[in-house]
Amino acid sequence: MSNAEIAKRRDAAISRGVGMQTQVYVKRALNSEVWDVEGKRYIDFAAGIAVVNTGHCHPRVMQAVQEQAGAFTHTCHQVLPYENYIRLAER
Repeated sequence: MSNAEIAKRRDAAISRGVGMQTQVYVKRALNSEVWDVEGKRYIDFAAGIAVVNTGHCHPRVMQAVQEQAGAFTHTCHQVLPYENYIRLAER
């Protein structure tokens, strides 16, 4: 599927109030590079909040995510607290 085809689907399904900067739809990413659904490679100058320090798919981050997902994916700390939250706050 092309970027243009996905853009048409987006226009039909998502409110115009949800803005976008590009019509490039990402398929995969590694380190500081992203590839769109058409196979074109880009340098990720946007660096989303979860990748700005390490790049996409950093091995240590991927390992930590995999370990955490094996335990649980999310709880609200105010309802069901967990030790990792406190460990991070102590840093």
